[in-house]
Formats: sequence, structure tokens, C-alpha cells
Amino acid sequence: MDIKIKDFEGPLDLLLHLVSKYQMDIYDVPITEVIEQYLAYVSTLQAMKLEVTGEYMVMASQLMLIKSRKLLPKMVDKVDVEDDLEQDLLSQIEEYRKFKLLGEKLADQHEKRAQFYSKPRLELVYEDAELLHDKTTIDLFLAFSKLMTKKREEFKQSHTTIVREEYKIEDLMDVVRSRCQSDRRLLLQDLFTEARDIHEVITLFLATLELIKVQEILVLQDDNFGNIYLVGKEYE
Repeated sequence: MDIKIKDFEGPLDLLLHLVSKYQMDIYDVPITEVIEQYLAYVSTLQAMKLEVTGEYMVMASQLMLIKSRKLLPKMVDKVDVEDDLEQDLLSQIEEYRKFKLLGEKLADQHEKRAQFYSKPRLELVYEDAELLHDKTTIDLFLAFSKLMTKKREEFKQSHTTIVREEYKIEDLMDVVRSRCQSDRRLLLQDLFTEARDIHEVITLFLATLELIKVQEILVLQDDNFGNIYLVGKEYE
């Protein structure tokens, strides 16, 4: 299964999404939490062997610098370079937000204008699975990033020696189907409770994405930062 991540147009687009979830002024968001979510997202892409472009890695290094400086003791007599870096980052996100809103308005006007012309039907065929820019799907992936970080720590602290197995997406799709049938509203993290290693965790997630793609299961999230549930199509 080949997955292409097209949810974000770049690192600032991802940061804007993370910041907007706090529903407060951009300069009041807890920047450390945003940084941790960004780094977890990039780390998950790498663990799943998905392509991570250079601009994401450059931003990750900048965010790690800001985070590391926030952990250092404050020196009152010195200029707080950390605040300069942080404010500069927030200003970039705010400026990006304004341009993105403007772009969306222009796109909306273009869409309305296009209604006055007849256009031939264009059939688009994609062989690979793609994560579209859907809020629920994005939040599902971000939630999985946090879960991956937690599972890595659990496996690291476990002293049990586990022989690596080969997991097939098709087999684990049956597992997800079964869980969604037994639990009408399955909490996302509960799906990975019995996973034996990180490879099984990743394959389980890929199996979940495939079932979402073919619309066998739905993803529900009641509010920002809320729990994410998987629901079988028959229980929607």
C-alpha cells in the first residue's frame, strides 16, 4: 500500500493547523506543546517510511532549538534570544494564515466564476491511496503520532525479547473490522493495546487507513483535542 501525504502544503501549513486547534490568539498558544506535536508528526512519517521533504526537517531543527532554549535556565542579564526566535516563528505563522485566507477567498471567487462556463467532465483516476485535506483524517494522523511516541517508550522500557514478525495489511484489516464490530465506538488507542512491536502498530494504522479509504469505517472526533473513535459503517 503506497500512501502519499498531501494534507499540508508545507511546515507552516502544519504549524497553522496545530496552532488553530487551540482556538485562541496565535501569540497566546503554548508553543512548546505545538513543537512537540510537530516533531511527533515528522517522526511518525519517518517511522512509516513516508517521504519527508527537506523543508519539514529544516523547520524541525529550528523548533528543536527553540524547545531546547526554553528548557535552559533564564539569564536575566542577557538578551532573551529564545523569545526572538519564538516571536519570529509565530509571526511567520500569522503571516502565512493571512495569505492562506486570501488564497481561499480567491479560490472561492474563481469557483463561483467557473459556474458561468460549461466545462468537459474530467475523470481523475488514482491507483494509490491518498490522505485528502480532511480535518478528521488529519487529526487521526496527528493522534496516531502521539500514540506512536507513547508506544515507542513502552517498547523501550519492556525487557521482553520479541522476534520480529511480518505483518500484512490485509490480515490486520480483518482485525480492525472485528474490533469495530465488537465495539460499536472503538477508541483509537484501544486498537493498539495488544500490539507486540512498532511494526505491528504501523501496519495496524495502515490497515485502518485502508478501511477508511474504502469507507468501511468512519472516524469521529467530538471536539478539538478530543478522543478519536472508529465506527463501523453499519453503526453510523
